[in-house]
Amino acid sequence: MRKIRRLPTHIANQIAAGEVVERPASALKELVENALDADASSIEISLLRGGKELIEVKDNGVGMSREDLELCIEPHATSKIDSEEDLAAITTLGFRGEALASIAAVSRLTVASRQKGAEGGWKLQVDFGMVGPVLPEPCPQGTVVRVQDLFLKTPARAKFLKSDQTEYARCLKVVQLFCAAFPEVGFRLKRQGRHVLSCRAGAPLKERIEPLLGKQAMEHLREVKRTYAGMEISGFVADPGGLRLTSRHLYFFLNRRPVSSPVLWKAVKDALAGYLVKGNQPAGVLFLECPPETVDVNVHPTKLEVRFQDPGHIYRLVFHGVRDALENQQEAFHLGPLSEVSNVEKEVEGEPDRSASSTSSFDLTLPPSWFEKDEAQAPSAFVQESSDESVPYVTQTNKDDERSEVSDVTTEAKAEASSGVEIIGQFAKSYILFERNGKLTVLDQHAAHEALLFQEFMEELKTRGVLSRQNLLIPKVIDAKPEWMEGIELAFRVLQQIGIEAESFGESQVVVRSVPALLSGAKQRGDTVEETVIEVLKNPHLDSSELLRSCLSRLSCSLATKAGKRLARAEMEALVNQCLGKGVTNCPHGRPIMVEIGLDELHKRFFRK
Repeated sequence: MRKIRRLPTHIANQIAAGEVVERPASALKELVENALDADASSIEISLLRGGKELIEVKDNGVGMSREDLELCIEPHATSKIDSEEDLAAITTLGFRGEALASIAAVSRLTVASRQKGAEGGWKLQVDFGMVGPVLPEPCPQGTVVRVQDLFLKTPARAKFLKSDQTEYARCLKVVQLFCAAFPEVGFRLKRQGRHVLSCRAGAPLKERIEPLLGKQAMEHLREVKRTYAGMEISGFVADPGGLRLTSRHLYFFLNRRPVSSPVLWKAVKDALAGYLVKGNQPAGVLFLECPPETVDVNVHPTKLEVRFQDPGHIYRLVFHGVRDALENQQEAFHLGPLSEVSNVEKEVEGEPDRSASSTSSFDLTLPPSWFEKDEAQAPSAFVQESSDESVPYVTQTNKDDERSEVSDVTTEAKAEASSGVEIIGQFAKSYILFERNGKLTVLDQHAAHEALLFQEFMEELKTRGVLSRQNLLIPKVIDAKPEWMEGIELAFRVLQQIGIEAESFGESQVVVRSVPALLSGAKQRGDTVEETVIEVLKNPHLDSSELLRSCLSRLSCSLATKAGKRLARAEMEALVNQCLGKGVTNCPHGRPIMVEIGLDELHKRFFRK
């Protein structure tokens, strides 16, 4: 007996609706997209019970004829595409022809529409998949779609809906997103018969994105605008220097379509690595314009997921657009109200922060021509080769020598930096307290020294092209996975630039023959070198400048004086003057190196004001 059977049309449509219509907000999104594709300049939305009882979308678009109205609720019926070639360059928000058919299968749907210039309009009703006749209907130009009793006859779907308030909040977010993406369109939203949102056509973008970001973020917005490879990014990102957001407020639009993409998120996260304090979340609204043929929006029926033809180009566009917007914000981190101050996390000695690999304080744009050279042609005039082949991997040092690493960075401090600075002392053998310009300033000694070393490395790379290196008497062999060896040549060039000379050793090993000269006598140098080599091998897809940032961050962290080390007064003065003289504000991991507390703030804390 045959077990496979063809499902009835109404059941098949209900199953298909599960992909497109998950909740009231997803139905609302589809209806608003249809209105925008119909060239509407005004859209009015009404909701009852968060969209469970009613979703009504009224627009003044081009409207539909009787023939179009009959077809609009059929599966895969659309006016957006005609051929397979159209799928390669989609310029409309909708194109699948599934939305109304899916909604009609799980609700009571009414569509009334009149075309421009027509004497009257037409109305069509569908009751949970049962299609009624098309009837004449007096109505203004445009289209009105009413969705009632969503999921009433599909309890398996209805039971997963949240409270009316939660579903309303999701619908509200949909409207806010479209308000941001279509400033030429006016939007009005009613909830339970009351107007709750009105966004006039032509309103400034900042006015439209405030509901998405909140007033706190609006005070810190930086404009983003950049073009690259025929693409453009624009919008705003919040400078997180004095901003504390514990939830994500970051929104992406691709050709004005709200999208979600790991590539976009990573690009912003990496660009903010030098600014975003650990625990904070980014905020911004970013609009990307790309040739439609370079993007695949036909990944999922919801059209939220996208695929890029060249993710690397997208990453660079977003990364550099956001980085450019923030790179001039080099201000000291100021202490906020007491309730907002989080406990300082104890840093593990010598352990670099994996969450970020770059800092906004330093520009490490290196000549791309260097990477076009063969390894043998790499600059060698500044390489310090060992003249004594008996020098072991562990350089002999005097253990009784208590000379701090900080003293190595004192010689170029600007004399004027010490003006008005009075060292108070050291707290917890980790923080330097000093007075400057009438403010109490706390300096993180490890982060500060790390930032200075990073800047020193950067300057040497800029002027010499490579870091000085020290040959190893006994080469170090590092195990590597075979898949890491694919981008091995580029990896070796990046490593050579930071003073690590390495080469393949079999199919799954790398042998290191030299290390950065400054590491030759450092503690944990073996682990640092191995971690650096592995990081470069594992990330061949990253831009070479980003790999260099990450590597220099790791080296700086390893060499910097550690928290818990007692410093002499002269060493504290040298470190403070170096930081003030060179203008560094953040360590390579993005942490601020100093916190300022004004006298007024202290008076408030002691209730003197």
